[in-house]
Amino acid sequence: MKTRLTKKRQAILDTLKEKRAALSAAEVHALVPDMDLATVYRNLEYFTKEKTIKKLQLGNQEARFEYQHEPHHHAVCGQCEKVIHFTAPDKKIIKLLGLDNFDIKELEVTVRGTHSKH
Repeated sequence: MKTRLTKKRQAILDTLKEKRAALSAAEVHALVPDMDLATVYRNLEYFTKEKTIKKLQLGNQEARFEYQHEPHHHAVCGQCEKVIHFTAPDKKIIKLLGLDNFDIKELEVTVRGTHSKH
């Protein structure tokens, strides 16, 4: 049985859908200031567990959360921590991995480097 989508949960989900970015819990909290930070964290973890959103660990920064309108991957700048979203053909990546006897359920690619504008 699914838990109902409360107004607070809906506000958090709407914020993530609208921003189309990977946001920290603090950034979500700043955009939905009518609830406390603990409530934001609790609901982000709920949505992650339900696979409604993705929780991303993109380096030294705190976890980020995003609603993926379309599956995509990430490139993270080591200097400014800017996150660039990109798409790549998952079937080609899986073929390149050469894991013939491995049933891949999910593919996440995070590329780390330096943004060319530094």
